[in-house]
Amino acid sequence: MRSINRYFLHGTLAMLMLLTVMQSFANDVDSGLVADADTVADAASPAQHHGHWSLGAIANMSYLIPKGPYAGAILHSYGTSMYELRAKWQADAADNDPYEKGLNRPTLQAGLLYGDFSHIHMHKGTTPYESRIGSLWALYGGVQYDVVRRQRWNLGVDLQNGVGYCPHPFDAHTNIDNELIGAPLSIFVNIGFYARYRLSPTWSTVLGVDFKHFSNGSLKRPNLGVNTIGPSLTVQYDFGGKSKPDNPINPENPDYPENPEYPEIPEIKKGPFVEVTAAFGMKSLLDHFNVYHANHCPLYGFFATMVAPMYRYHRMHASGVAIDYTYADYVYSHRDLDQKLGRHDERYSPHILGLSLRHELYYHHFSLAVGAGVYLHKQTGFLGRTEDGRFFQNIGLRYAFPFTRDRLFVGYNIKAHRFAKADCAQLLLGYRFK
Repeated sequence: MRSINRYFLHGTLAMLMLLTVMQSFANDVDSGLVADADTVADAASPAQHHGHWSLGAIANMSYLIPKGPYAGAILHSYGTSMYELRAKWQADAADNDPYEKGLNRPTLQAGLLYGDFSHIHMHKGTTPYESRIGSLWALYGGVQYDVVRRQRWNLGVDLQNGVGYCPHPFDAHTNIDNELIGAPLSIFVNIGFYARYRLSPTWSTVLGVDFKHFSNGSLKRPNLGVNTIGPSLTVQYDFGGKSKPDNPINPENPDYPENPEYPEIPEIKKGPFVEVTAAFGMKSLLDHFNVYHANHCPLYGFFATMVAPMYRYHRMHASGVAIDYTYADYVYSHRDLDQKLGRHDERYSPHILGLSLRHELYYHHFSLAVGAGVYLHKQTGFLGRTEDGRFFQNIGLRYAFPFTRDRLFVGYNIKAHRFAKADCAQLLLGYRFK
């Protein structure tokens, strides 16, 4: 199962990001490994959620980080600006939803971003031409989580994930030095920190620092990625306003039995469970691009599976370990390309085995799964030995189906090396056994 038609790339990326967009509108209520069927109350009509909407306009001035020596050699300017329109929803203190209370009423959000990269100049040495990024767009969902609330001040963390679009990706004939963005569609990630000050019951201003990342998850080469960091300013309007300041952070135990106000959210039963996941992964090969430096980089598919003994110790949290196995027959393409480059002493095996620590954060039917591990067996040629290293990381979003009591789930996962370099993207189907 080696090379896949390259035109499959766009549809695959859209599928990967579908769950991300859904995340921002997840107001339905069920979750978790629940008590046995005879202990769970029958579902009733959903209770009324108490909350408020807001709309914000954001301006961000950023520095384009030259990632690696090659990016540093082709980049000759670094200033960018980005602009966003973002809608938010936050539960009020009167909302007794256990997930809202347990996470101190996070702010769900969805937005549209435009990035102006027209001032970025890219070329090698003294070549008479210039390549360009031009502009980047992103449609995303996310969450803001307050760490400190003091009267009019809020300090916290800002996280977003979505799909990005670049109208001017790499092209071997017209945009040859844009090795940062290799495909029109990419994955967008933002990690930020903010301080919000409420000017009035309806108006707020927010100062932040944001790290933004665009990458296609190694589904197409080149893929150095766009990484920016810089300050942002937000002007926010709260619909309906607030007659008093936000309540301070006051964590409450969310692991109580069924709440009469929310009978459809059952009590979480703490204890062990086993998560079994099947994955279909996709990636392109860096050594193929190094050899041919062309638009066409074959997309390779492979199968993987994971067995993870986990322990649910909180309504929102579970931790455990995982054994990962991948059958990667694309390794034979690594072998062929290594031989073209004169590398004849490398080892190759389609069997990859890893051991990792895992953590999963739950919010209703959605969960964010992260992991970090070590390869117990991996022989994928020269670049696998020198560039990938022995350690790997996973991060992904899952959605569990309510009619299976949140045991059957689908999702996507990005596997990376060195906490920065994407290795592949995976579509997931899994089941949680009690």
